[in-house]
Amino acid sequence: MKSFFLLIVFLFNCQISWYHTRVSKNKGNEIPISEGETVFDGNGTACFISTIPYASAAKNPINFMNSQSMMDVQFIENLRTNLNLKGIPTKHIKEVVRIPENWPHFELFASFRSSQNFNRFKQIQSLPIDEKETLLKLAELTDENTYFLQNDGLFSLYREYENCSQYYHIVYQKKEKDHYNLALFFLSLGILPTVNYENHYYAVYSRKTLKNEFNSFTYKYGYRRLISLLLLPTFNIFNEVRLYNQDYRFSDHTKDQFLNSLENKNSQPLPIKYLNPVYGDIKDHTYISDSGLFDTKIPVDARYAVLNDGKTKVSFYDPIHGLYKIQAINVTQKINSDIISNGIEPTLKNFIKTKLVDVIQKKYPKSNIVFETFSTDYRDGTYTFLLEVAKPETNLESFKKEYYIFSCFKSQSQIFILSKTFQKEYNETISPQLAETEIIDFYSKVNFHSKYIEPKPLDLEVSMNGQKSKSDEEDGEEEDDDDEEGEEEEEELAGGFSSGGEVDLGGLISILKERTYIPKGKLDIKPGRFKFNSARFNAPKINRSRFHFKPSRTKNFSRPSKWRR
Repeated sequence: MKSFFLLIVFLFNCQISWYHTRVSKNKGNEIPISEGETVFDGNGTACFISTIPYASAAKNPINFMNSQSMMDVQFIENLRTNLNLKGIPTKHIKEVVRIPENWPHFELFASFRSSQNFNRFKQIQSLPIDEKETLLKLAELTDENTYFLQNDGLFSLYREYENCSQYYHIVYQKKEKDHYNLALFFLSLGILPTVNYENHYYAVYSRKTLKNEFNSFTYKYGYRRLISLLLLPTFNIFNEVRLYNQDYRFSDHTKDQFLNSLENKNSQPLPIKYLNPVYGDIKDHTYISDSGLFDTKIPVDARYAVLNDGKTKVSFYDPIHGLYKIQAINVTQKINSDIISNGIEPTLKNFIKTKLVDVIQKKYPKSNIVFETFSTDYRDGTYTFLLEVAKPETNLESFKKEYYIFSCFKSQSQIFILSKTFQKEYNETISPQLAETEIIDFYSKVNFHSKYIEPKPLDLEVSMNGQKSKSDEEDGEEEDDDDEEGEEEEEELAGGFSSGGEVDLGGLISILKERTYIPKGKLDIKPGRFKFNSARFNAPKINRSRFHFKPSRTKNFSRPSKWRR
C-alpha cells in the first residue's frame, strides 16, 4: 500500500498542466477571453435578474439553485459593486415565482418593498396561518426590487421592469469532466500518457428594454493535465494548475474567474484564494460552522476576503464591504433566570451593555449607542442597535467616528449575535432605517440551527456549604490549562460550544486599532494587523478519509496533565 502511495506521488511530479479559457457569442466560434467584447456597454441602468421558486423559500432562497442554475445573490451583488465603482448604475431584481394559486399576500409583500424594517414581521405574526416560516424567510429577502409572480415559469428573458435599460440573466450551464487513455496508461505502467480535463460553462443573456432579441455570451473555464513518466525531466516546472482543497474547489475558482472576466480583468488568471477556515468548512461559497449552529453564504467578495473563525463564530472582511461577523454564545443559568424574572428585552439589553458596549467604552470612552430597537415579533425578540465608536485621531484632539450594526436574539440554549460595518455617513433621520435594512439583509444570508443543552444538575450539598465540588475543581484545572493553550482553544466549554456569557470582539477591535492589511500571499502578513491564526494556512484537515481531524480535537493526547483521572 505504501509503495502504491509513493507511485501516485511520483506520478504527480511527472505531468504538465495548463488552464483553458474561452468565450463565444451567440454560439459562435470560441476565442480567448482576453479578446472577447465587453458584456456591459454602460448605457443606462443594468438590471440583473435572480429567480427564486416559492417552494424553496423556507429552505434558503439565497443558496438555492434552480433548474436553470441561476447564479446566487452574492455573486450578483459582488458584480454590481464593481460596476457601481465604474459609474455604471445597476439594479438587482429578485423574482419569486410559482406561488400557489389564490395566495392572499400579494398586497402585503408589495407593501414591504417601500420600507425594509422590522415592522413587517409584526404584520406576518398577526396572520392566522401555518406557513409563517416561509413568509418570514420571504420577508427577510424582500426589498424594493423584489417581485412576486404567479403562474410563471422559472426562467424568462422577456419580463419588463421600470427604469431598466439592459436586462442580464447569468446562469451556470454545465460541467464536463473526463479522462483519455487511462487504461493504456496503467497497462504501460505510466509510460503512455493520459490526459484528464474539466470544464465549467457559464452564460450571460443580455437584452435591451422593449426588444425581443437577446445576445448570449458563453464562458468556458477548464484545465488540461497530461501525465506520463516520460515527463520526469520537467520536474513539475510546467505544471500550471494548482491543487485545490475541500474548502476551495476548482468549481469555486471558475466562478471567481467568471466574475473577474465580467469585470474585464482578463490579462492574467486569478491567483488561487485559500480562505482555509480552521474550524468550519466552505462549500459553494457557503461557510458551515463546526458546531453546526449556523451556516451562511459568504457575505463579502471571497476573492479579496479575510476569514477568521472559531467553533461557534466567524468573521469576514474585505476592503469594500467591511466587517461581517456571526457568533453563538451559550446561555448561562443566570441569563435564563433573568429572562424568567425580567423578560427577554431587559435581559438582552443588559447582556449587550455589560459584555459588549462597556468593553468598547473602556477602550474608546466617547463611544455610545445612537439608535436601538427591539422587535418582539422577529425570532421571539430581537435587539438591534447602531454603535458609534469615537476613535481618537493620532496627535489630534478630534475623533474619527465609525459605525457598526449589532443584532442579537435568543434561540433555545444560544444567543446569536450578528454584526457588520455601517459604511454610510450617519444621519439621524435616514441611518436608523438603513441600519435595519442592512441587518435584515444579513439575516437573509444566514441559517440558524440552535440546540438545546441539558443544564447540569446542582449539587445541593456543595451549594449550601459554599464549596466547590471535586468535578468543579478538575474543570477549573483544565480551564487554566486551556488559557495557556492560546486563543484558538478559548471556546472549549459547554459541550464543545462557546463559553456562556462572553462576547468575542477580536475582529472589531483589530479593525478599530488599525486598518486591516489584506495579504498578497500566505507569508505576506504584517504584525499588529488583522489577527491571523497560523494554523489556517496549513489546516490539518483530512476530509477524504473516514477520519476527519480538526485543530484542538486531539490536543489532550499530548498533554498527560489534562487526562482525567
